[in-house]
Parts: sequence; C-alpha cells; structure tokens
Amino acid sequence: MFPIVKQEFTSSFKSIKAILLILFLTITSVFTASYLTRHPELLAGVNQPSAYTSSIKFFILFFGFLFVAALSHDIINREIETRTIRFLVTKTSRLRIVLEKFLGSLLFWCATLTINFLIVSLYAQQWFWIDYLTVLIVILYITSFNIFLSTIIAKPGLTMFLGIFLGIVVPIIGLWSAFSEKWYLVPFQYILPYHAVIMSGMSLLLPVLWSGVFLMVAYLTLKRKDL
Repeated sequence: MFPIVKQEFTSSFKSIKAILLILFLTITSVFTASYLTRHPELLAGVNQPSAYTSSIKFFILFFGFLFVAALSHDIINREIETRTIRFLVTKTSRLRIVLEKFLGSLLFWCATLTINFLIVSLYAQQWFWIDYLTVLIVILYITSFNIFLSTIIAKPGLTMFLGIFLGIVVPIIGLWSAFSEKWYLVPFQYILPYHAVIMSGMSLLLPVLWSGVFLMVAYLTLKRKDL
C-alpha cells in the first residue's frame, strides 16, 4: 500500500551505517541506565527521568543532524541523479513521493528510539513519556529538514557536505541562542528546535509546524522540477 515507505524503512535497517548507529545508541542507553541503577546516589538532587534518558537526549540534540544526514542526506536527490525518480512519478504522485520518503525515514528513527527508550524504561521501571515525545519531535524536525535539503539541492555530494557542516554548526547555534538574549540570536530560537525543547510544553508545537513547512517547500520544489 505504501511501497516507498516500506522500501525506505527496510533499506535503512540494511545499511551498515544504520546498524552501527543503532548498536551505538543501544549500548550507550544500556550503559547509562545500568550505571544509574547500580549507583542510585547519583540521582539524588537531580530529575530522575532526565538522568535515565540523558544519553538519548544528548545524542539526538547534539548529533541528530549528523546521524540523519549520514543515513539519508540523498534521500530525494539520489533518485533524481540516477533518474529512478522517473519510474516513481509514473507510479505515484510527487506529493506521495515526498511524504512516503519522509515517513519511511521517520519510522526508522521512531523504531530505533523506541527500542532505546524501552531498554531504559526496563531499568528505571517506568516509561518516560515527556522525554520520549520530545525526542520524537526533534527527530521529526530533523527528518523533514533533511527531506527539504535533499529536494532543493540537486547534488548528493553537496547535501553530504552540508549535512556534515550543519550537523556541527546547528547544535552550537541552537543551544547558544536558546540560552542567550542577544537580538541577533532570537530568530534561531524560533527556527531551530533547541529553545522549544528547553521551554517544553506548547513550545514543542513550533518544531512540528516547521516540519510541515519543510515538507511543503520540498513538495513544491519537486513539483516544479523537470524530471
């Protein structure tokens, strides 16, 4: 029913980079949760849920852009460069291509993060709903941004370079702006998801809205391309 979603989801799990990434996140989650369980004194005076999920949130906030770019920086422009996009547009609409590519990539990350949160919850004997939804919203933002970048930039090599560059620069600017009142950093509080994560609550709707904008621009860009 959704062949592109299925193809993107399964191909992500077959990638050696994805397998290494899943192992890395899982081992880190297990180590953090196990260590905190054996040393409960470390939780005294700190927010316990935040402590158990700290490693997952840290890696997604600081390296989420790099992780997503490493696996699928060329998720759209690869199809255009190899001309396989011509086959896809004969089978389905350009809107469905964008949405199914996005959903396939997003489902991979949802599955990976759910496994990690499940491991942590088994150690902590509770499920961390707020942290779980917060991390999913961040990965929703990053995944849609990756689709946007891969659609507006034709060359996979350039999206790979930009993915690495932005993966390093964006967390720095995002966290700097989140804790700064300097006027020239204020726009980044509303464009990037970091300020919303720190504020939590209704602020988390802003990254969701930006995800919709990224996908809409990606669709309009693909719609106008001469394939």
